[in-house]
Amino acid sequence: MLRTSMFVAVVAAVALSALTAVAQPGRGLPILGGRGPAATVAKPWNEAELVFTGKLNGVDAGPVGQSFPPMYTHTLHFTVEKVLRGTLKPGAKVDCSHVARQHNRPAFPVGKVCLVAAGKARGGTRAEIVVEATAEKLAEVTLACSMPMGWKLDAGKPVSPWAALDAKGWSGAGGSGSQIFCSKTGRPALMAGGDVTFKVEKVPPEKDIKWTNPDGDGEYKITVTNATDKPIAVPALLSDGDKILWQESLAILCQGKAYVCPGSQGVSQQVQPTKLQPGQSVSTVVNALRLKGPEWPRGGYRIEFRFCLGEKSRTMSFYYMSRHHDKIRSALAKESQ
Repeated sequence: MLRTSMFVAVVAAVALSALTAVAQPGRGLPILGGRGPAATVAKPWNEAELVFTGKLNGVDAGPVGQSFPPMYTHTLHFTVEKVLRGTLKPGAKVDCSHVARQHNRPAFPVGKVCLVAAGKARGGTRAEIVVEATAEKLAEVTLACSMPMGWKLDAGKPVSPWAALDAKGWSGAGGSGSQIFCSKTGRPALMAGGDVTFKVEKVPPEKDIKWTNPDGDGEYKITVTNATDKPIAVPALLSDGDKILWQESLAILCQGKAYVCPGSQGVSQQVQPTKLQPGQSVSTVVNALRLKGPEWPRGGYRIEFRFCLGEKSRTMSFYYMSRHHDKIRSALAKESQ
């Protein structure tokens, strides 16, 4: 009887999470019979797809998952005031789902202007951080959002993902107009700009195996498009004047850690922004299974990859089946030796 009750509780939690379109930070929805990595803490502000201030007009309470601790779900209704990151517009009405797995029901500053970090989730918007917008907090978050995705502040100094490459991270020259630099490498904080769109699509696997690789075998097509009717330069998308340096431009966030794109060797030459003609698109394919460092799930479970170019990002949920994908990762590791 005890085992049956536990199973019902797990199923209920999974169903509730699916209905509210919200998962725990850093995790996908659990797959019964599988085991994934531990949940992570809330993402830093500059890792959010959307960051804005907005008046919290109201809160609607949703179902409570009977887990331990309980999972409280709410819908938060905002009127956007100032946009620090993302494509929202001042004055827009935004409804955000919110989930908190904790002992006490969360309290929200209804009627106050809040700072909100949010992301897109299954066709909706999910609030990840909600705090009252004090002047001090607004200044802190504004600084954080002036850095590209994957960058962080270490003792108040900017640090880029390319710091993992030490002196090789940026031994060349170039870049465009940034006033912020990585304190470890000297790499400028380069943004993509509002004139480009950033798209990430899973690449179908060579062999589609039922219940095993519904999201493919780790390959993703990255596309950057000039969405305007005039030529533009994309500072975050580096070029040597002849070819696009994708591996030195993209970063990937996974389980709360920032990684350089697999194959990155750092910038050791003169670089410049990639120039795109009106409506022009450029693409590359990245295999996220080449990453070294994530805690790969055992059994069948979901893991998330957030692909980043400057301030642009897209999160992709990937179903990892260890008996299948472990072999692929091993083969990819041998190729890179």
